[in-house]
Amino acid sequence: MIKLIEIKTHHKLYSFIEELMNAAFPIQERRDSDLQRNITNLYAQFHNCIIMDKDTPIGLLTYWDFTSFCYIEHFAIAKEVQNKGYGQMALSHLKKRIKVPIVLEVEEPIDETSKKRIRFYKRQGFLLQEVPYLQPPYRKGEEWFPLKLMTYGAIDINQDYSLIKNIIYQEVYQVTP
Repeated sequence: MIKLIEIKTHHKLYSFIEELMNAAFPIQERRDSDLQRNITNLYAQFHNCIIMDKDTPIGLLTYWDFTSFCYIEHFAIAKEVQNKGYGQMALSHLKKRIKVPIVLEVEEPIDETSKKRIRFYKRQGFLLQEVPYLQPPYRKGEEWFPLKLMTYGAIDINQDYSLIKNIIYQEVYQVTP
């Protein structure tokens, strides 16, 4: 049975999250470690969860809990335990915990890896939205990157898109839309 446990940087397993974040996401898809630690410790809306199977850390899930929706920023299962249903179980736990719709970003479906990821989220009830979306860079001087949004729950993307995009841009990436 898996659990999502929210932790701060002083937790003994925080190094597992940091190592998995660095292994699972290229540098342009994550913050510098110091800034990530700062956000983890100081931002009440940000939740840094370690995914545990009994007493073994197996993944990470970070999300922002906004008033009208939840935004999953990073989600990864350790390579050695992938394809065992842990990702599905972790999302199921999050959907029970969160009482608002969920939004996440995915790469455009241009290769088999991105298509596989989209299929995974679709099996979990997420919808791929066809609105144009650019991810702001995590670092100054880097390029904005075209992505797609996926949503779970009662979201009317035509009505709510501007609000969702503006909140993500301002709160997560700290840029003005």
